[in-house]
Amino acid sequence: MKENIPYKRPLVIGTGGGNDIVSACLIVADLKNKGIAADVAGVCSPGAWHVYNEDSLDAEDSINLVTPSARRFIPTKSSINLSFIDAEIPNLLRREGLASDVYNLSCRHGTSELISGLNYLISQKGYDGIIAVDVGGDILARGKKDPTILSPLMDFTTLYCLSQINIPSVLIEFGLQTDGELRPRGCAEILDDARTHGIMLAEDEIKLNDEPVQTFKRIYEGVNHIRRGNTAVMTLKTLESKEDLHEDYRFRIRVLDKPATYGFPITLESKYFGKVFLMDLKKLAETRELAFPYRNTLELFLKTKQVVDTKTEMDLLYNRDSGVCLWLAMTGPQIQGEQREDLLNYGLDNLAQQADAALLWKEDAENKKIRRLRYASDVDNFVITGLEKNKIEKVEQEIRRLKHD
Repeated sequence: MKENIPYKRPLVIGTGGGNDIVSACLIVADLKNKGIAADVAGVCSPGAWHVYNEDSLDAEDSINLVTPSARRFIPTKSSINLSFIDAEIPNLLRREGLASDVYNLSCRHGTSELISGLNYLISQKGYDGIIAVDVGGDILARGKKDPTILSPLMDFTTLYCLSQINIPSVLIEFGLQTDGELRPRGCAEILDDARTHGIMLAEDEIKLNDEPVQTFKRIYEGVNHIRRGNTAVMTLKTLESKEDLHEDYRFRIRVLDKPATYGFPITLESKYFGKVFLMDLKKLAETRELAFPYRNTLELFLKTKQVVDTKTEMDLLYNRDSGVCLWLAMTGPQIQGEQREDLLNYGLDNLAQQADAALLWKEDAENKKIRRLRYASDVDNFVITGLEKNKIEKVEQEIRRLKHD
């Protein structure tokens, strides 16, 4: 890559969780070839809690130094452990001769604390610029215009927060369409708009045999036994192909041990294969309604759902921001009919063992095929339900506070 990024001491951030931190390592490797040392960061899923200190079970801070002992879990009453690829990154970087600090950014305390934490880290480490990295294109989505995005929370948190920090930042986008979230027409419109309005700064190419791409491939191979990640697989596939690819994309969600799978066809257009786009991050953030501030992850979830009803990283998981363990019994419109009803009923049947209350779309709560619990309270388009009235009232108060403060 030949992007003329003027930073001498950058922090490279994979914007969207999952394998985006692996994709960020490609940029770290490219910078090393230019004689620039960079640290790397990823974003914690707001649907899980993370532990970085073995002596403490406290949830993560806004900025966390990642070590091989870091772990994550779903915050139900019984705390279900999850795999965590970020914990593998420090050792994998060292093996590649890319020794650098690895950080995780957390949404849990809201955007204000994350921005403050980033500015403090910047001052301590002497970073002169941020390079955000997204693969696939979900960070480019335009809210209601692109309702097919599946995991917007971490990308748009990163986009908003980096637009507010004290040093300059850019976005590097590659592997466009490989996450199955942006459709061909949307991609074309987004890139045309970026070029017209000065968001696009430069365009370049990568090839499979480029040394940084091979580094990316090796690091991915070091974590794919933990999380395969469709986006990384498809990105590498596009670098081997010259023709449009027509694929069946599938995503999986689950309620506890009950899974559900949704599939749909996608087209990956060869005109984007190997293309790298350098963008003005702040200008991009100003045009994206999902790049907003929030106080905690419950507000992040609710505000996103009200902008665009799509699948998010918190769907059907658990949240404790209200002081109550709340099951977020909501998912995007892709899951419908008996499959949706079975998932919601399974979670409601097991609610007492895992959470204090459940939050549903009002439309689902009014479906006679969905279980009724003892107590319920309506708030806007949502229904809070459970077996203890005081827990429902506490969640209701928190939602109303987030709406009106």
